[in-house]
Amino acid sequence: MKNTMTRFATMAALASGMMFAQSPAPSNPPQPPAQHRQWNRGQMFERMATKLNLTEDQTQQARSIWQAARTSSRPLAQQLLQSRHALRDAAKAGKSDADIDQLSANVGNLAGQMAAIRTKAFAKFYALLTPDQRTQADQMADHARSMFMGRHERAGGAGQ
Repeated sequence: MKNTMTRFATMAALASGMMFAQSPAPSNPPQPPAQHRQWNRGQMFERMATKLNLTEDQTQQARSIWQAARTSSRPLAQQLLQSRHALRDAAKAGKSDADIDQLSANVGNLAGQMAAIRTKAFAKFYALLTPDQRTQADQMADHARSMFMGRHERAGGAGQ
């Protein structure tokens, strides 16, 4: 009897310990991805505008440029997402190489159109900048690129 009570007490202690060890539920649910990207985009723009010391007029023009690019790319982004899903589904379904090639070409075409929209927006934005701001923007881009590429790019490693 004493042995049974000891086992019961031990199991109860272990169970209560596991119950308390569970992490509490998050107090506020995470933001949906679209809202999170929107918030990040706004913060990134503000930091960039501050670092480049944009005038109020430049800031307003830049916001307009980027907003127009987002608006014009939104339908393409949806098509691109659907095309990527179709490509993945074709691979899972064992479709022929010709089908996969056709779907891949569609994905590539849409990605190219998205790149063109972003690049044209960047060209308009870059044209707004003074020579000093362009130099600063180039340095910021180089810094960001080196952070994402790791030390390979900075040290002349792989890919060079």
